[in-house]
Amino acid sequence: MKRKRDVIDFTDDIIHVKCGGSDKLMHIHRSLLEKMLGPLEVFELVCDEFDPMTNKLDLSTGAQHDGFQLIAQWLYTGEIGLADEASGPVTALNVVVNAYYAADRLCFDRTALYWSSLANAIMDHLVDRVINPEKYGAAITVEDLLKIPRIPDTEPSHFFRDWLVHGDLTSILRPEQLDHLFDDRSTGKFLRDVLEQRLGVAGTTPWEKNPCAYHLHMKGSKQCQARTSTARMLTDNSTKSSQVD
Repeated sequence: MKRKRDVIDFTDDIIHVKCGGSDKLMHIHRSLLEKMLGPLEVFELVCDEFDPMTNKLDLSTGAQHDGFQLIAQWLYTGEIGLADEASGPVTALNVVVNAYYAADRLCFDRTALYWSSLANAIMDHLVDRVINPEKYGAAITVEDLLKIPRIPDTEPSHFFRDWLVHGDLTSILRPEQLDHLFDDRSTGKFLRDVLEQRLGVAGTTPWEKNPCAYHLHMKGSKQCQARTSTARMLTDNSTKSSQVD
């Protein structure tokens, strides 16, 4: 979704946003922030992190600087993308995941289509980075993927689990090292479950079957309905073709 610049009020107050992990400030128009956070005066009462005298907003407890930069980019352009691709797949995915978790923590109205659009844009980028690594640099390995923080019952966690089961996995470890990794007590049950599922998996992956599998679906999400219908039609045609062959 590309955002039209003419819908942004550039005469609006500029808010100076401080996030965790950096002393740098981001300077964002107030009206854009309030679409996500709600009225800043109310936000101040709840979190005591907005100073109306200096227009400084401290989100250090709810967002990391690099992740919130992606959110700010989306607020202005409607797009998600990293400016620096030289940092490696783990660092890049950490930034994207941090953006998702920040949006999840900070958004004041999770029933709003605006919130789901942001979350879904982040997930689209996350999925694309993993399944199409040639567009971004090095492919992510199994052990790299396991370094990415996972919060249970969130869309990034659901996708990472599906990728371990269905994905085209790569590893830089020798088999005996990988076995040891999967037997680690701290994550052993999760990984054993994944490996057992992987043994019996074949056919279309969840992200091919439904391009919106990791989206939040709110009322009026016509784009998701259209994408899912198209994917279903392509899957059906592929199945019929294989049956004929």
